[in-house]
Amino acid sequence: MQTNFTVKFWGVRGSHPVPGKDTLYFGGSTTCLEVTIGKVTIIIDAGTGIINLGNKIAAEYFKSGSKEPLELTLLFTHLHHDHTQGLPFFTPLFLGQTILHMYGPKNYGGELAVVLERAMTPPNFPIDFDSSNSVKEIKTVKENVIIMFEDHLNTKPIILNKFMDKVELKASNIVIRILNDYSHPANGVFVYKIEHERRSVVFATDVEGYAFGNAKLTNFSENTDLLIHDAQYTIEQYTGLPIPRQGFGHSIPDMAIEVGKKARVKNLVLTHHDPTVTDEQLKKNYSMYKRKFQNLTYAREGQTFNIS
Repeated sequence: MQTNFTVKFWGVRGSHPVPGKDTLYFGGSTTCLEVTIGKVTIIIDAGTGIINLGNKIAAEYFKSGSKEPLELTLLFTHLHHDHTQGLPFFTPLFLGQTILHMYGPKNYGGELAVVLERAMTPPNFPIDFDSSNSVKEIKTVKENVIIMFEDHLNTKPIILNKFMDKVELKASNIVIRILNDYSHPANGVFVYKIEHERRSVVFATDVEGYAFGNAKLTNFSENTDLLIHDAQYTIEQYTGLPIPRQGFGHSIPDMAIEVGKKARVKNLVLTHHDPTVTDEQLKKNYSMYKRKFQNLTYAREGQTFNIS
C-alpha cells in the first residue's frame, strides 16, 4: 500500500500579498507549499501563506498530545521578501517543542542563517531570530546536495553530496533534489524535486522561460506526477510598454506549458499569480490555457493534490 503523499497550497501570489474581494477565490497570500508524506512535513518557502499553515500545525500538534518534538523541514527557493515575509509570524518558530530544519541558497554571498536573522533584526521585527524558542538547524546548500529522509516515519533529514556520498537510494526513501535555475535575478532560484515510492513533484517558482525552452528544467521535471511552475505574467504584461517584464525572472503560461509538454508531466499547476490580476482574470486565463494542456490547473489557496 502506497504512503500518503499530498501537496497543499497555502500561498499562491507573487511579489506581495493582496487581500480583498477580488482575490478570495484563488487567494492573496504569497508563496508557501506544504508537502506531507506520512509523518514527514516539508514546507517550501515562507511567504505569508506560512502564517495560516503554522497556526494549523501548532494546533494539531497540541491537540494530539504528542510528547515527541514537532520536527519540520523548511526549504527556501530563494530569499526575496515575498518568499520569506511570513517567517516572523510562523508559530512553530517560537515553540520550544519545535525542531526546524531550514535549507536554502546563499543570497548575495550571505549565508542562509545570516539572511534570515537580518529579516527579524529590530526594527524590522520586535523579536530577533535567535530569541525564538525553537531548535534550528540552518544550512546553506547547493545544487550538489540531496536531502533525504530514511522513510515516511523518520522526520529527521540527512544531507548527502550527490557526487561524493555513495549511498544507494531506495524507493522507500524520501529524496529532495535541487536544480539551480539562473533565470531569476540576481542569484537565481532553487527548483526542488521531491520523490517517494516512484512518485514525484517539482516546484519551479520564479523561473523564466528561454528561447527553445528551458532544457535543464525540462530534463529535471521529466515524467513527474506534478509540475508546479511560475506563470506570473500575461503576454501583455510580459511584452507591453512602458515597462515590459522580460528579464524579471517570471514566466507566462506558454513557457510553463512548453516545459510540461516536453517533460511529459502528468499534471501542470500554474502559480505565483501577479498581484494585479483578479480572480475573474485568472478564471479567464484558465479557460484559455486549459485547451493547450489538458491536465492544467491554476493554483488556489487550500487546494490539495494527492500524488498517486
